[in-house]
Amino acid sequence: MKKWLQNFMVGRYGSDELSFAILILYLGFCIISVFADIPLLQLLATILIAWSFYRILSRNIAARRAENDTYLRFLANLYKKKRARKARRQDKNHRYYRCRHCRTVMRVPKGIGKIEITCPKCGKKFTKKV
Repeated sequence: MKKWLQNFMVGRYGSDELSFAILILYLGFCIISVFADIPLLQLLATILIAWSFYRILSRNIAARRAENDTYLRFLANLYKKKRARKARRQDKNHRYYRCRHCRTVMRVPKGIGKIEITCPKCGKKFTKKV
């Protein structure tokens, strides 16, 4: 039986981080649908498990690898933003402002009073009390 499964999986993509995340999402939807009894949620859970098995059993390794890389880059970007927000909250010596035009975050030292800030990216100026 083990040899048959090994031969069956030869040339197939297998599991990765995205497949694991889809399976966790499927499990969450299944648990919620048991208590809520929502048919649409059950259908969504079925679609998720089918998608996960499709990815695991796929022979198009390049496409599955690209999907997983996109997912991992998305997660890395989320974690990077979370760490940046945490660092800004812990910084007691500076204030952070976001440019209204280009959304760039700028760091200004506290305790200066009223200051005119120039965005380094777009060059727009605005006045803030620091």
